[in-house]
Amino acid sequence: MKTKSVLVAAMLCACYCAGQSNIVYYGVHSNAISLAFADTNLSESAQSAITADLRICLSEWGKRSELYMRNKGESIGYLYNFKSSPHYPEDISFPREIVSNGVSGLALQIPKALSDAYTNAFAFADANSNIVAAAYEFVAFISSSNFVSLSSNALPNYILFKNKYSETITESNEIVRLASQIIPGLCYQTFYTPSVLGFYYSPEGPSASNLWLNIPSSTHPATNTTEWAGYPVLWHNGKWVFCSWNEWVP
Repeated sequence: MKTKSVLVAAMLCACYCAGQSNIVYYGVHSNAISLAFADTNLSESAQSAITADLRICLSEWGKRSELYMRNKGESIGYLYNFKSSPHYPEDISFPREIVSNGVSGLALQIPKALSDAYTNAFAFADANSNIVAAAYEFVAFISSSNFVSLSSNALPNYILFKNKYSETITESNEIVRLASQIIPGLCYQTFYTPSVLGFYYSPEGPSASNLWLNIPSSTHPATNTTEWAGYPVLWHNGKWVFCSWNEWVP
């Protein structure tokens, strides 16, 4: 069985050694800041794995992060992000509180609730390693030039919609017919490596219990301001597909 640190390195493509210090980088100049884990019983391997995942979250989205100082109890500052993390589901907040740290002076505090969520996510990834590996292969593909040049006939292999009239899955020929509308909308976005926390179950979808993944994405509208969002994909019939079950239907 893979260890958690190896899993993160392999599945999330995180090129960080387990022995590295627990430091993340934020802002346009990649400023370094240490991590302070509220759970003092957390293993070193778990800390390293969490650090690797946080680095993934901050590698692009975190370039707009800014550090502000204040005096509020134990918190001496906070890491400000323009929007909530596109890597995380809505019920999980990205860490923001800055506390005093004897080693580096400042540290980003990781609450126990967040490290517990990570521990559960690592356990899920270990138990579903093939599905997780397929997810990151899917993200690598949709981030490549091969996806941009995808033919209309191939699109049904990557799309799943609900027909709003019959409440059934839209037929492949209908997706092919709408390919000229669908493909530009998907290719307009830039997709990034997701967090291990991005996997979640939801009753929405074609089955009673559906496994979804939140893929962070960005767009660059006419204002030249990067807009971030989490884009949902679904594990269906042994593969990952784009699926906006209740949002966009032909």
